[in-house]
Amino acid sequence: TVDARGWTGQFGTEFESSDQLSFTVTHDYEFLRLPFTPSGSPAAIAPGGYTFPAVAASYTFGAQRRVSGMIAVQSGEYYDGTIRSVTIGGGGMSPSRISIFQRLAVEPTFSITRIERPAASFTTRLARARVDYAFSPLMFASALLQYSSADRAFSTNLRYRWEYAPGSELFLVYTDERDMTDDLVATPTTVHGLKNRAFVVKVNRLFRY
Repeated sequence: TVDARGWTGQFGTEFESSDQLSFTVTHDYEFLRLPFTPSGSPAAIAPGGYTFPAVAASYTFGAQRRVSGMIAVQSGEYYDGTIRSVTIGGGGMSPSRISIFQRLAVEPTFSITRIERPAASFTTRLARARVDYAFSPLMFASALLQYSSADRAFSTNLRYRWEYAPGSELFLVYTDERDMTDDLVATPTTVHGLKNRAFVVKVNRLFRY
């Protein structure tokens, strides 16, 4: 039995402004041997074979712009239902970026996904923001804040880097994750508030002989 297969077709073009437009068509097949519950779904998907085609389009603004990033939309089938999503921002090779000052920049991303199924329909939202500040070419600080409605979690990642000598660095990293589940939908096993927290200090020194 084939567990999964798929094909992808893509067309893209780049304008003189360095903006890019792309269209993607996918046709996937997946065989579920066990029930599968998507993140944020109130009901599991039954085992069996599923074929789900989808189309997506995206427009990416050139990195030379003061405000860059991507707008993407997707529509298609999703196992026994349908999926539609909109993403404003981006990620990976095309992160959104807003240069507020020469040393301060923000990379925001927001996406909303609607999945409609016969057994249960649900909507998930993801909001993320990365803030970078450069004190100097050898010292910077960054913050990554993220909220996901699928698991009702808010996470924070704060990072400081200082190259105090050529090839030698000091890192300070703080992370935490908090459960934001509403009391009306909480279960006896729900961990409210702070779930984990960590603070890491890392120092490396380059010795030359």
